[in-house]
Amino acid sequence: CRELRRDFEITLVDAKEFMEFTPGILRAFVRPSHFDSLSFTLQPVMEKMAVKFVAGEVKKLSFEDGEVLAAVKVLDPGQDTEVDSEGMSLLAFEYCVICSGCNFGPFSKWGESLWFPTIHEAARKESEWPDIDERYLEGRRRHILEEHEKLAALNARRAAVLVV
Repeated sequence: CRELRRDFEITLVDAKEFMEFTPGILRAFVRPSHFDSLSFTLQPVMEKMAVKFVAGEVKKLSFEDGEVLAAVKVLDPGQDTEVDSEGMSLLAFEYCVICSGCNFGPFSKWGESLWFPTIHEAARKESEWPDIDERYLEGRRRHILEEHEKLAALNARRAAVLVV
């Protein structure tokens, strides 16, 4: 976004409201306060860069009546984005860059793991932690704290922990 914004009007769509430096997440499970140095809320950063930010999940890309459109399920419909009664917004654009990232869990059909937040609507329905909404920074923080408590309990009983 930083480089493209100089020449284009940019809209960033992300299914979560924050960015986290995933390679450092293991340390946050041991020391939860470390999560603050690994993450930030996207909206204020994008605002400073003059990039429009929409927290939501792209459900469909289409070409209709000469327009390229992204159907986005908006996370918080109160944003500056117009939505219909189902919380969907249609964003028109000329060029789309898809940065889908990856999920790491080989034992889950959704790739769910502790290392990356579970953020997509379909995956959240079948999540191992459906009570935690990791699309929000506080939901991710809560999940890290819960895992930290599990590790602390293991440590208290001097259990062995294998990290692969």
